[in-house]
Amino acid sequence: MASMNKKRSFTFEAGADLSAAQFRLVKLSSGQVVRQDTAGGSCVGVLITPADAAGKAVEVASGDGQIIKIVAGAAVAQDAKVQSDAQGRAITAASGDHVQGTALQAASAAGEVIEVLLLSEHILA
Repeated sequence: MASMNKKRSFTFEAGADLSAAQFRLVKLSSGQVVRQDTAGGSCVGVLITPADAAGKAVEVASGDGQIIKIVAGAAVAQDAKVQSDAQGRAITAASGDHVQGTALQAASAAGEVIEVLLLSEHILA
């Protein structure tokens, strides 16, 4: 079972219904949080406290060195660098994409919740 060591989080306004986006990677759009919908795109963090409508407050974990739960989008090896897929789930990072962290646990399939060590975002060479 995945655990989480949440150290730093921020409150933002939801830009959409995020009730099904808990533990997924999110981005900012016009100052509001929305689920990341671009594979390998830049993310602001991981949605911790979802909201069921736009305009409501949501909590986002962000920052280097935090251990956070994230939903896997495919099988992921332990210690793999991860990025977002087009649904905000963690997948193995590809060259040229934004790395969000390192998987501390393996996922054998999409939908599993794993622990990820968040990193200062960088692009995988």
